[in-house]
Amino acid sequence: MTYNSSFLRLNFLFLFVAISAFGYSQNTDNQLGITPGALTFTVKTITNNSTYSPKNVFAIWIKDAQGNFVVSRKVMANNRKQHLVKWNASSAGNSVSAITGSTLTSHQTHTVTWDGKNASGVEVADGIYQIWVEYTSTNSNTNGNLGPFLTVEFDKGPAIQHITPVNATYYQNIVADWVPLGVGINDLSKAGARVKIFPNPFNSETNVELSCDKPSQAYISVLDPSGKKVATLLNDSFSAGIRNYKWDGTTDNGHKLENGLYFVQIQINGFTEIQKIIKNK
Repeated sequence: MTYNSSFLRLNFLFLFVAISAFGYSQNTDNQLGITPGALTFTVKTITNNSTYSPKNVFAIWIKDAQGNFVVSRKVMANNRKQHLVKWNASSAGNSVSAITGSTLTSHQTHTVTWDGKNASGVEVADGIYQIWVEYTSTNSNTNGNLGPFLTVEFDKGPAIQHITPVNATYYQNIVADWVPLGVGINDLSKAGARVKIFPNPFNSETNVELSCDKPSQAYISVLDPSGKKVATLLNDSFSAGIRNYKWDGTTDNGHKLENGLYFVQIQINGFTEIQKIIKNK
């Protein structure tokens, strides 16, 4: 069995259009324009040296393109929520399903996820959505001095979104990744195979563990967010059993890749699965 880069790119793009797996109804979801998936958002806050700095109350939430509140993802302000002026105006204080906690004592990096559902647990339609971030270190609801806030737009749909906005004065290292669940379209168990990738995220090296119940032909490659192949881990046939393949974050030419989002594509006996992987420092 042979593969070429054009075939892999076309196959990769096809996987994101043909949404189907993980127990969802393909016909229903497509008719409603709903793509199941997961958003991962990371941001680092920087102090603005106001009244109570570095202490701060903080929130991350999702709004749709019309400005309607969808769901909160993190609210760190147990006793001082009223000072998150924009979050309150949008959410009316709704922190259902969000990470919650007390006022933060320092600025830090925050990472949240979103499963594409609103505060009522209902999957929302595809389209443009906004990630909102706000913090304050002052009594914003009484003095009128709003804390720094940030918005990042992304397109919830059948295509991968990898967004890295430029650093702002009070928000840095901003990354938003929307990955549709359709990246794992074919269930490899139908081919008598299972794949584990660990650690993930990884630093210097990660392992791809492949388990096959019968003799198999397998092709494992690493793709960048655009679907371009950057590394080949396996292209061979072998007997039943467990195999372990390591990837150190380099291309086939030995070039060290930048930190960020990548995808491991596994093709076994006509079945394909793609898993998200994150390379960190």
